[in-house]
Amino acid sequence: MATLTGNKLAALLKERGMSQKELAEAACLTPASVSRYVNGEREPRALTVVALADVLGVKPSDIIGTSDEQEMDTAVSFIVRNIDKLTEAQRAELIAALSKL
Repeated sequence: MATLTGNKLAALLKERGMSQKELAEAACLTPASVSRYVNGEREPRALTVVALADVLGVKPSDIIGTSDEQEMDTAVSFIVRNIDKLTEAQRAELIAALSKL
């Protein structure tokens, strides 16, 4: 499942024309680790985020997102995991609320 961090890393790599392998080498990580971060299989630790940000020339928050983005990502993940527990009326209400964003 894609994560906020994974999506942001993928976008930054694309913007810079950099491969996951190149990022891994420059940040002293394994290509498998970077792949797991990009694919949302794992979340990088704080020191790893700092190293990735340094290589990519961005702030750590550009990789992990702002607190608002993190909260939204958590809420969306919760909804996705529990969508089958909602009634049709709740689903319709959720869709209506999301369409206003």
